[in-house]
Amino acid sequence: MRSRAALLLSIVLGAIAAVMILTWARGRESELLQLSQMKDVLVATKDIPANTIIDESLIQKRQVPSTYMQPGAISDVEAVKGRVTSIPIPLGAQVINTYLQDSGRAALAFDVPRGRRAITIAVSDVTGVAGLARPGNFVDVLGTFSFGRPTSYQGGQLVYADEKTETRLLLQNLQVAAVEKERKRDRPVPRRYTTVEEAEERAQAEQEEVLAAQQRSVTTVTLMATPDEAQQLVLAQEVGSLTLMLRSNIDAGQVVDLGSLDTIGLLKVPIPLKPRSRPAWREMRGSTPF
Repeated sequence: MRSRAALLLSIVLGAIAAVMILTWARGRESELLQLSQMKDVLVATKDIPANTIIDESLIQKRQVPSTYMQPGAISDVEAVKGRVTSIPIPLGAQVINTYLQDSGRAALAFDVPRGRRAITIAVSDVTGVAGLARPGNFVDVLGTFSFGRPTSYQGGQLVYADEKTETRLLLQNLQVAAVEKERKRDRPVPRRYTTVEEAEERAQAEQEEVLAAQQRSVTTVTLMATPDEAQQLVLAQEVGSLTLMLRSNIDAGQVVDLGSLDTIGLLKVPIPLKPRSRPAWREMRGSTPF
């Protein structure tokens, strides 16, 4: 009896071992099959910077084991030609769909954070920091307003008493979304050249466009603001004049309390300053700011 029980136990253990070996072998076989199954992917032939238009010279098709194919990897050359890299792609890296976006200008609405609004205000070379504020910078907004108590009419015009002019710090830490129509996330439009001469001519033309843009006066700046801040900007621009102050990136987010400043407080004198007919900077330019 004991020998029969031992024999039966040996058979059962042998069967279990055989099943385990078969399971391991099949798993190993599946792994080897996956390694042997080659898939086509596109890889970078050189380090590709962000904001670069993809063409045939920057990519090549390569076969890799299916196990090493990254999710979202692209294998069709036509699917990437003319698209733009949103992040740098290093040499030899697989080209993934999330690394690319369509060329041209991305809609501004996609850049507006939740709870914010994009609002455009009129500026000049003086009130707009000489056009040196760039998309992505942060600015504060100063407002200058004239006050007076209407007392009577003379010659068909209102006469005011207790007139004074004040400058106040209205809003702080507003992000610049655009200067004129220049935005931070603008993408180049794909161009193809058949000869080296055409490429050089186009590069020269683009350089001239950049120089011309630098010489143009800035007339509008678009800011990111909350609905309440946007409402203040619209009204303040209608009843006064606005001036932007460019913030240092180090000071981004910091808030200061300047209070209001009038012509008496400017020089700490008890008698109001007699206002000029027009600011000195307008006299030098011989024109109004807008």
